[in-house]
Amino acid sequence: MIFLLGGPPRVGKSIISREIQQKHTVSVVSTDTLGAVLENVLSPEATPDLFVFGKFHEMPMAERVKLIMKDPAELISYVRKESYVVWKAVEAFIRRENDEGRDILIEGVAILPELMGQLEDIPHRVVFIGNQGENHKENIKKSAEENEYDWMRGVSNRYIGAFAVFVKRMSGYIEQETMKYGFKYIEMDKELFGDVTEEVMKSLGLSTS
Repeated sequence: MIFLLGGPPRVGKSIISREIQQKHTVSVVSTDTLGAVLENVLSPEATPDLFVFGKFHEMPMAERVKLIMKDPAELISYVRKESYVVWKAVEAFIRRENDEGRDILIEGVAILPELMGQLEDIPHRVVFIGNQGENHKENIKKSAEENEYDWMRGVSNRYIGAFAVFVKRMSGYIEQETMKYGFKYIEMDKELFGDVTEEVMKSLGLSTS
């Protein structure tokens, strides 16, 4: 079975996926990994949309904060453009795993509700998560502090606050899209993380015990 977990950055998709991996014999792959492969075989000239979000990360920190606070919707459009390119690799990977009869959980930002129609002929289960809470900044900060490899470790509180605004806005966008296309959306703000993990498992048809 193909399992899919989508949602904005910094909402816990990777952590939840590792929890699922520990409880079930299912491999986990991130769309970030597939995107990184594409970045090494495709050029910015040939596929500029693949690198548009990367260019955002290359901007000076102050400019990134300014862009997010001015118009989070613009950053969401960057993510969507990149996701459409990465999805080509994701879909090809899904079809290969399905042909081989393997169980796989794919998590990442590139899993968008609007793209799920391309998997109509593939048995799969999908759920989306997000966080529209006012205090999500503290969640992001805590997560970064606990992981020495986290790319947000050591960034300013101002940037974390701005990025939390983006996550909130994109979570709202994802929620609207799930309603439009008929998928499950789980809001993480009011629930304990363990409860969300169990709800994700149930939504994917997996045992929580």
